[in-house]
Amino acid sequence: MKLFRRMSEFSPEEHRILLVTCPGHFFTHFFTLAFPAIAIPLTATFAMPLEEVVKLSFWMYLLYGVLALPVGLAADRWRAKPMLVLGIAIMGAGLMVAGAFPDPAIMTASLALVGVGASIYHPAGLALISRTVRLRGVAMGVNGVFGNLGIALAPLVTGALAWAFGWQTALVALGALGLVTAAWLQAIHVDETIRPAAKPVVHDGVPKRDMARYFGILCVALVLGGIAYRGNMLLLPAYMELKTTFLAHLFERLPLPQGHSTATFAAAVLSSFVLFGGLFGQIAGGKLADRIELRRAYLLFHAASFPFILAMAFSGDVVLVACAIAYEFFSLGMQPIENSLIAAMTPERWRSTSYAVKFLLTFGVGAGAVHMIAPIKQAHSLEMVYVFLAGVVFLLAMSVVVLILASRKIPSVRN
Repeated sequence: MKLFRRMSEFSPEEHRILLVTCPGHFFTHFFTLAFPAIAIPLTATFAMPLEEVVKLSFWMYLLYGVLALPVGLAADRWRAKPMLVLGIAIMGAGLMVAGAFPDPAIMTASLALVGVGASIYHPAGLALISRTVRLRGVAMGVNGVFGNLGIALAPLVTGALAWAFGWQTALVALGALGLVTAAWLQAIHVDETIRPAAKPVVHDGVPKRDMARYFGILCVALVLGGIAYRGNMLLLPAYMELKTTFLAHLFERLPLPQGHSTATFAAAVLSSFVLFGGLFGQIAGGKLADRIELRRAYLLFHAASFPFILAMAFSGDVVLVACAIAYEFFSLGMQPIENSLIAAMTPERWRSTSYAVKFLLTFGVGAGAVHMIAPIKQAHSLEMVYVFLAGVVFLLAMSVVVLILASRKIPSVRN
């Protein structure tokens, strides 16, 4: 792929930066999305309805976001690489505890520990890339591909392990993998010397008050994006299990070994297949981030995602899978554009903090989706939750329109 071919233009130091950040991005998303893949089995283990099981993850997703701000402040003063290694180790330990002790209270606390570790990557890792790699859009795109691999493989790998060995063994094995990876990354030397971006950032010469206003509007988009992201990610494996049957019926006819739940495994496979759409979206978004005006690219991806998430509320089986793939292509593919937009509109000395604000809003405030799901499902249906999420995406696209109009004095925002 052309995006990866351009990596030949990176220096050896830049390659080592990505050698650390890409696994960090992968495991951050992989570990935080292992839980939704076992939500249906947990309803049987804990004798709880789905909406109550989902609430066990609230503190994980809340801490994932709210701790990003203190982590960002720390990363603007300390070296990023040791922080990234520590984050992976903490996540691994949290998953191992969650698998070893099958109790709702312990599950809540251990998942919260996973959230603490996950909070480290984005403010530290993205700032490290934006400061040290000159081809920022390409690097963000490559790094984003690994994050989307984590998103896409989480339901498949976790679901397959849970199907074959049970959900407890699955979590313990994944946690151990995190600890081993952290030990390997610790041995890699990284040069964190700041290197200037290939092009000047847009905040030069623009009044600070105006830039703060533009960033404030962008923050509204980040909050809305966080709610849509978290709501969909939490529900997707369970929604696939409840709304599709074709793959489960196929698996039942094949001479496969009997696992713990064929329907859950089939839903995990479909969820991963769907989420791979985001990987290709990341490649497209990374290429566009270095080629076209960032604000308009940002609007294009969000607006294009709206009809597909709305269609997810009214479809099933193959049509649902197709709509979900298209939605993930655009909703996850916009991430290199969004990260480049933040980098272009903020001073370098506050880069970690600006990314911390992003993930505080996206994942911290977005964690509120955990508590939004239950009343909508109880009052209406699971399908109506997706109608609600579609409304959030529509407001998100409108907020980007407001950003474009408000910042029209800036002729172009590019990498």
